[in-house]
Amino acid sequence: MSATRVFVARLAGCSVFDPAGDKVGKARDVVVVYRKTESPRVVGIIVEVPGKRRVFLSIGRVTSIGSGQIITTGLINLRRFEQRGGEVRVIAELLGRKVSLRDKSGDATIEDVAIEESAPGEWEVGDLFLRRPRSASPFSKGATTFATWDQVRENSTPGESQSAEQLVATYSDLLPADLANTLLDLPEGRRLEVAEELSDDRRAA
Repeated sequence: MSATRVFVARLAGCSVFDPAGDKVGKARDVVVVYRKTESPRVVGIIVEVPGKRRVFLSIGRVTSIGSGQIITTGLINLRRFEQRGGEVRVIAELLGRKVSLRDKSGDATIEDVAIEESAPGEWEVGDLFLRRPRSASPFSKGATTFATWDQVRENSTPGESQSAEQLVATYSDLLPADLANTLLDLPEGRRLEVAEELSDDRRAA
C-alpha cells in the first residue's frame, strides 16, 4: 500500500526494492529543489547500494512508498550521487534549520519534513514538524507544532550554525563505519556541526 504523505526522517534506512521484490539498497535522504512561489519539489531519493555507494533514484522511478519500504521500477543509475546546484538534501541540510513563523508567533527548529504526493509520480514538501525554543527550565523541551512551507520563513543569518541534534538522532542507528561514510558525504560546514554534536564515545568509534 502506497502512502501519499511520509515524514522523511522515518524513511532513513528504509529498504528499497525492485518490482520483483529484490532489495537494491537503503534510503538515506530525500533531495528537493526550491521553487519561487510553491513548496519545494521532491526530485529523488539518495539510496545506498551494496559497496556503500550512494546513488540517485529519481522520484519518477518510485512506484510506492509505504509500510517502511520503497518500491521502484527497477531502473537505478549506479553512478555515485553528486549534489547539483539548487538541490537540497532534507535530512542532511533541512533538519535542524531555524525558521520564523510568518504569523509572528516566534521562531522554531525543523525536526522533520513531510513529503506528499501531489500527482502520480510527483511529490512535494508538505507539513513541517517544528519545535519551539525550550522554556527557562533546563529539563524541558519546547512545544511542537506543524506548519506548511508558506507559513514559515527560513532564518539565514550569516555565520549562524545550524542545529545538528535532530540529524544526529536520525543517524543514531548507523554503524560507526556507515556513519563515517555518511559524514563524508555532507557539505563541509554541516559535517563539522554534526561532528561537534556527537558524543565523545561516538566520535571515538
